[in-house]
Order: sequence, then structure tokens, then C-alpha cells
Amino acid sequence: MRKEILCMLLISLGLGSLAPEDANAGETVTYRGVGTFVANRSTLPLANGGAAFQMANDVVATIEPSKSGVLYGDCAGLGYADAEGEYSARTFCTFAETETDGFAIDASMEPGVGGTVKIIGGSGKWAGASGDGTLEAKSADGYGGSYNYEFRITTP
Repeated sequence: MRKEILCMLLISLGLGSLAPEDANAGETVTYRGVGTFVANRSTLPLANGGAAFQMANDVVATIEPSKSGVLYGDCAGLGYADAEGEYSARTFCTFAETETDGFAIDASMEPGVGGTVKIIGGSGKWAGASGDGTLEAKSADGYGGSYNYEFRITTP
């Protein structure tokens, strides 16, 4: 059960504060940082020995390069862990640097692959943004944790 908690906590990112303040149209900026999250979860034990889980996270993250250095996020997702502890999960998050500048992600975790991220648009300076990224767990427990991330975001 610890693996699936870590999985959802990790991909429910809650990233940090990405901010291509001076990015030019069509430019791809790579952002790196550390996210910290607080999790709320529900678990449904299944008859096959596995479990389905639902999670929502609030996140604060550092981000480089960025003038503000911080990003705030909300995430929600679902996952499945089999009886052997192998898991998969998918979550969606929205992150904001300001009231008008934000972006959304679609993140997934698969056994042996780790966390992968797809940037699925945004608002303000990230309107129409696309890109990808990765997540790597640093620590987690049933209440929250932290992770390293790297996102490559292309502005239109």
C-alpha cells in the first residue's frame, strides 16, 4: 500500500512555480524544482487482493528558472495497486503562478517507468502551452511527501 500512496502522491505533484516570465513565442523552457504536497486519499480494497485508490493533493513547489520561485497546485487522480504491490496511476493537476497565469498537466505512473507528465495547455502566459516532463519521488507517507520534477514547456 505504501507504493501506491507514493505513486499517487508523486504524480499528484502539486508542483511548484514554473514561470517562463521572459519566454519567447515558440521557445521551450526546462523547469526544475522540488514539490511538497499534502494528500487526502480513499482506498477501496478489492476482492483480488489489490486496491483502487483516489487522491487529491494541495502542492507548493520551487521552480527554476523563475522570478517568483514558487508555484501552487491542486491535483486529483485514481490508481490501482495489485496484490504484489505493482501499481499504476493517473492524475490531473492545475498549477498557478498568478490568478491569470497557470498550466495543466496529465501525469501517469507505471511500474518500472516512473512518473511521466504531459503539459495540456494553460492560461495567461501559458495559454496553449505544450510539453512533457518527469517526476521522481524523494519521500512520502500517508499524509504527503516531496518529489523532484523536470518539465519542458513550449509556449505558442
